[in-house]
Amino acid sequence: MNYPSQIETPSESHVYRYDYAKEVAIQQGKTFWFAEELGVQHDEDDLRTELTQAELEACVYLQSILNKYEDHLGDDVWGDVIPKRFPRREIVRACRAISYVESNSHAPFYKIFNEILHRATDDFYSSWRYDGHLYKHIRYVDQCSKHPDSLVVAAATCLLEGVNLFTVFGFFKSFNTRGFNMISHFVSGIDGSSKEEFEHAKFSAYLFNNCRKERTDLGNHSEEQEEGLKAIVLRMASDLYEHDIEIVRRIYAFEESTGTKIRTITQDELVSWLQDRINLVLGMLGYPPMFEKEKGVISKEFYANISSFKMSDFFANTQLQYVRDWAIERLTFNPEALHANT
Repeated sequence: MNYPSQIETPSESHVYRYDYAKEVAIQQGKTFWFAEELGVQHDEDDLRTELTQAELEACVYLQSILNKYEDHLGDDVWGDVIPKRFPRREIVRACRAISYVESNSHAPFYKIFNEILHRATDDFYSSWRYDGHLYKHIRYVDQCSKHPDSLVVAAATCLLEGVNLFTVFGFFKSFNTRGFNMISHFVSGIDGSSKEEFEHAKFSAYLFNNCRKERTDLGNHSEEQEEGLKAIVLRMASDLYEHDIEIVRRIYAFEESTGTKIRTITQDELVSWLQDRINLVLGMLGYPPMFEKEKGVISKEFYANISSFKMSDFFANTQLQYVRDWAIERLTFNPEALHANT
């Protein structure tokens, strides 16, 4: 069988051609953390006494899809689809490491938060199926992640990791910024998840860019095919943006239904953050921004706030030793790294 690129060609060799994949696997091991060690249960008092009813309902609503995201990414995407589409030994190694993190750090972490919300039931974890919008959204994500073209799969993974998850992260991070100090243990885990999910998005972009370049160099990706691919990616970005706009609208609908306010972040700020993330991810994939705008206030605060990685201080307080060598430059977009093929 002829494959359109080297990165898509199975090999039994352990000679690495894509060293960035090895770096991803190593970094995941260095920063691995267990969900049970963050002390999220200590946030229950804040949930009961400090959050408004609208804020609490918004948390519950977002939690109804976070575990589904993590299950999909950990089991389906990184655990199955990506290793089959890009079956090089070093890439599979990175995929296994990412899948392990999604399933053993992130998913259990959200599970614990659901438990202190007293929502960790079978019905709750299936509730997205009975919400028309969330059902349509998850079905669409699943279809994009299993597209017959591996380039589309890599782009879809980059969008899910780099955009949809970050809409949720932006909301949760607001409870521990700008003078607010609520659910701090949970937000510490959001800090860790944010860094890791961004690395996963960058790795997805790396696979996308290398695959496209190799196909082009081999004459297997024409200008016409590129225009078709670009149209698909931009349409996915537009669709996923509209999906998240509806999710944001529903978050702020809790203000009206409860008669209380969401104090930590405004709807306009969250929408602006979503637009910034769309622009960033499209840039990682080599495409122009969807929105012509200056970065919003959340973008300026988000990266600066997590660059100190407060979770390291929390771990130190629990007498645990972890390798925490994250640097601020790892949170920025480096086009050269995404195109490196060594």
